[in-house]
Amino acid sequence: MKIKSLLLILIVFPILSSAQIKVSEIIKKSSLADDDENALYFVDFWATWCGPCIAAEKQLSSLQRQYPKNFYIMSLSQENSQIVKNFTLKHDLKLGVAIDFDGEAFAKHNIASLPYGILFNARGEKLWEGHPADFKTYHIDGYLSTNTDKVSVENMFDLQSYKPIAIPKEADLKRDYEIVEINESFETLEVIEKDDFLQLTGNLKDIIAYTNYAYKNQVDMPSDVNKTYRMKFKYDSRALRQMERIILKYLKLRRKDTSANGEALFLNLSGARFWDADQINWGRDTPHFLIGSSDIQADNVSLNQMSFQLANLLELPVIISDEAFADDLHDWEVHYKYYDLMASNLFDNYGVKVEKKIVKYPMYIITKKSS
Repeated sequence: MKIKSLLLILIVFPILSSAQIKVSEIIKKSSLADDDENALYFVDFWATWCGPCIAAEKQLSSLQRQYPKNFYIMSLSQENSQIVKNFTLKHDLKLGVAIDFDGEAFAKHNIASLPYGILFNARGEKLWEGHPADFKTYHIDGYLSTNTDKVSVENMFDLQSYKPIAIPKEADLKRDYEIVEINESFETLEVIEKDDFLQLTGNLKDIIAYTNYAYKNQVDMPSDVNKTYRMKFKYDSRALRQMERIILKYLKLRRKDTSANGEALFLNLSGARFWDADQINWGRDTPHFLIGSSDIQADNVSLNQMSFQLANLLELPVIISDEAFADDLHDWEVHYKYYDLMASNLFDNYGVKVEKKIVKYPMYIITKKSS
């Protein structure tokens, strides 16, 4: 009799404490998932200001539509809840969205870059983690076959109350551009497309590389010049069209063009047959790039922009053979992690021949103007 009672207790009690992920507020439940109880939970660590996060949301939404049962995606942000609420309404997000205002879940799982995703089972055990772009349907199929316990959304996410704070209103951009030095550190350039302006945040070397679609090491400047800035440029303005000229003039710098010989990735476009801009459609108000640990997807992106991304991912200058192709917009799916696979991918899909070779490539020397 004692054994039977123990078995009954084990069957009746739900899975609780080990599974819970602490959140401050659930903004909305998923409109794509069918069930409240699920075997797998994917936590999408993101932010409204993170361009790649918004592109990743499109892929995750597709996965949620394919697996409406036993699988639940919750997008988790550390931002103020009103900011996130406004964003979800503007962009009509379909996934579940929650706030980790105190950053407890972010800290517990050592989230150092965005976007980032972690797959949990109903017991809160971590099954997979990495860039959301690398999470595929075969991962879901495999983990569903070995994880059958379920837990409700309410029991998976433990609500912790917090005191709301006022949202600081972003000041209007009074000029065509704004350049402000900041005391933060950025490992990579942050590019954000706001409603009315383009915002670049990072060190000056990365910003100048961006304005030239170059590998960052093609830019040379003294360390005391390479400070961190947040720069804003209004759309459809002269400042946006002449970003580098405006930056150099404002900071009282000059650029000297020279060249160097070294290894570069050479793209031969003689037989190019690029995709048009209708292969991928992420809709309006979305970032142009989704960059995973091995692949790039892009919606309405020029060859120059793609070359810039490849150069800085591969840490190698990228030279194209014909500038006539440089500015037309295309959609892309390009592998970059393994050279042979990248070469066959670019040739098979776009007729672009890839070769690593010693070539002459441009260098941009930035110096202070003499007083």
